Amino acid sequence: MMFERSLGFDRRVWLLLLAMLAFRFGQGMYFPFSTIHFHNVVGIPLSLVGVGLGSLAAASVVSGLVSGPLSDRYGRKPVMLAALAGSAAAFSAFALVEGFAGYLLVSVAAGLAGNSTFDAARNAMVADVTAPGRRSRAYGLVRVGGNVGWALGPMVAGLAAATVGSGGIYRTLFLCASALMAVVAAVLALAVEESLPTLSERAPRMGASGLRAALTDGPFLALLAAGVLLYYVFTQDWQALPIYAKNFLGVPDGKIGAFLGANGLMVILLQLPISYAIDRTSKVWALIVGAALFASSSATLLLTESFLGILVAFALFFTLAEMILEVAGAALAADLAPVRLRGTYLALFGVCFGAAYGVSPIVAGALLGARLPDLIWQLQLAAAGLAVVALVVLREVSHQRSAFGKTPKPDA
Repeated sequence: MMFERSLGFDRRVWLLLLAMLAFRFGQGMYFPFSTIHFHNVVGIPLSLVGVGLGSLAAASVVSGLVSGPLSDRYGRKPVMLAALAGSAAAFSAFALVEGFAGYLLVSVAAGLAGNSTFDAARNAMVADVTAPGRRSRAYGLVRVGGNVGWALGPMVAGLAAATVGSGGIYRTLFLCASALMAVVAAVLALAVEESLPTLSERAPRMGASGLRAALTDGPFLALLAAGVLLYYVFTQDWQALPIYAKNFLGVPDGKIGAFLGANGLMVILLQLPISYAIDRTSKVWALIVGAALFASSSATLLLTESFLGILVAFALFFTLAEMILEVAGAALAADLAPVRLRGTYLALFGVCFGAAYGVSPIVAGALLGARLPDLIWQLQLAAAGLAVVALVVLREVSHQRSAFGKTPKPDA
């Protein structure tokens, strides 16, 4: 029944699903092997590779502040095409990098014109063409395509690297990723129709007023606070758990790959049913459940020191929380946004990921280096608890607005 109802989406949702599959496939060919290439082949120290990754994350935050207002003014399609063209150029440039200065420069450019910019415009287009009661399913559907691409990209790249057995293959992989981004851009340019609302509803030409409106919207600010806190847990576990499992618990590489792979399999199998359930309930309550699941994951890691504990914490609790956050968060941001500022709101919500990613790996690295892994999970418990507080505030402020005769906020 659920899958039958999911077939009625606008054609653009399906095109974006395919675009996300290809986009994430290309990223999957690059990111898992980039550190190996730039350290082992180019000779950049690992600490400086980390600086490049941090710079990319910081630049993606800046791009989120800019791309949302641009998509509200000029349209979703031009911003998506610009992001894809920028990604294609960045991956080509990464293949030509010969030292840290070039690597840093291209990393910043990739952050400004890549993932966050594309996601902001893509999420706005999905919201434009999907009714509020079906948005979670639409976001979930597109996310499944992205996860399939992210799973296949590293697999294909790894097989190619193993077959060729030469460091030079990495540059070829980067160029292939670049070519794929260019193909996706060409297909979207020809096949996707603009979804921007009518001219009278567009945001002002200067984006500052749109940003000001979004950043003075009390319920939305509460959502942003919850988003940063929940993405702190989300981004930190991906960085910390593999190292913790191997260096502290002695888990073999094969088992580490098993719990990481189980995450992707769970997303592919369960994202659509979970998205369907979110559409049938309050998105605020869904995010509160997601926060509780993140807390359960952290508590499990705090109380157990075994592979089974990691498997339950990550493949079960963490993965369920991730699926809720990625879908309910974007859908709620779209519901809270005025139509003319939808791109701005969704872009700002996307900034939560970059802001958290700029902090969480640093904290995890410092605590693991000090051999204090328990403090990582304790901080995550605190972050999840604070996120629940922010979500309760969101709900209460929305109810107060409704009581005073203002437009009620959806799902509050």
